[in-house]
Amino acid sequence: MRSPIHWAVLGLLIERRGHAYDLFQRFDSAYAGAIELSSHSQINGALKALQQRSMIERLPCDEEGPDARAQPRARYQPTAKGLRDYEQWLLAYSPRGTNAPGVFAHQVGVLPPASALVAIERFEQACLSETSSIRLAREQGSPPSSALQLEARLMAEEKYLALAAKIQWARYARSQIEAFASAQAHGLPDTASGALPDARMGAWPLQRVGGRGSGQ
Repeated sequence: MRSPIHWAVLGLLIERRGHAYDLFQRFDSAYAGAIELSSHSQINGALKALQQRSMIERLPCDEEGPDARAQPRARYQPTAKGLRDYEQWLLAYSPRGTNAPGVFAHQVGVLPPASALVAIERFEQACLSETSSIRLAREQGSPPSSALQLEARLMAEEKYLALAAKIQWARYARSQIEAFASAQAHGLPDTASGALPDARMGAWPLQRVGGRGSGQ
């Protein structure tokens, strides 16, 4: 499955069950300026595709909420297969990706802490591997002897600094996830809401694209 919209919708459902209109609003709030929706129908298309792949399922009518009869809206939740596929997709996330800043932070943020830590570790190692491949271009001591060599060095430095920022973010993310997991294990409330965090969905503070703490 290649569509970033489909993966984003699956992540929103892992974060919290929902119906098409609810997902449209949450998508706009979470990914505004990062992943664009051209119409509401794209959410319906994503739900259909995810259901066909057995990655989500429709909730039974008696679980659709107290206003299900007054406002009959199909609500969905991820399946076990959907959770596994989402985790595997994030484990393969590449730092070379063209996603806008914050997208990976939001998407990994819906995972349980243990799975999020594995995804962050893979991401950091991929970044470190990338920096090794461009280090030689940065460490040449003599001045560039041609316009092409100058261009190559400038591009290498830009890539190196971008990767260094991602590595720094990954290390910050790891510390935050570990702190959240420790608080969760001790039954400490979410300081923002006063409620206990959702242990199944594992939501932690790096969740909103462009928001505080989304510094990927």
